[in-house]
Amino acid sequence: MSFIEVKSFAKINLALNVTGKLNLLHKIESIVSFISLCDFIFIKKIKRPNHQISFYGNFAKNIDNNNTVTKLFKILDEKKLLKDRKFQIRIKKNIPQEAGLGGGSMNASSVLNFLLKKKILKISQKQIQNISSLIGSDVILGVNQSSVILKSNNMVKKFSKCPIFHTLLVKPNFGCSTKEIYSRVKKNYKF
Repeated sequence: MSFIEVKSFAKINLALNVTGKLNLLHKIESIVSFISLCDFIFIKKIKRPNHQISFYGNFAKNIDNNNTVTKLFKILDEKKLLKDRKFQIRIKKNIPQEAGLGGGSMNASSVLNFLLKKKILKISQKQIQNISSLIGSDVILGVNQSSVILKSNNMVKKFSKCPIFHTLLVKPNFGCSTKEIYSRVKKNYKF
């Protein structure tokens, strides 16, 4: 079987509001849009005992085994949703890490979306939301990529009419860890 190519587009937060905290993740509200910058994901089914997930490209450095795609497959295997099918995933990283562009989250959601469209996974919308939230709060946004509002209860509201944005993306020579940024959020939420 040959590889199937999937594009995983970067997202930008046009606005972001932290509204609270769950056990591990912060609850956010955000206005999100997608841009043409994308990672390329190559997927094929394999006859091996384990999934094979690898990264290459300009922004693949320091991606470890605790990445979002590995988390996705671990969850799917634990829930026995893949029925012992294994996959080889190769991801060409064009989206910079620690740039707030959701590269890792969108990689996981693009793979999840592929498995759903190819009917490899047959799960409910509630299960999709549950699996997405176990990986990260913004993973659900990539399942059906369009400009949306992410509400603090992880519900997604699509825009009926969304303006077309022309985006200039500038990446400095340093990154900002999302985990570190959120760790600095003060606990003055109003519920």
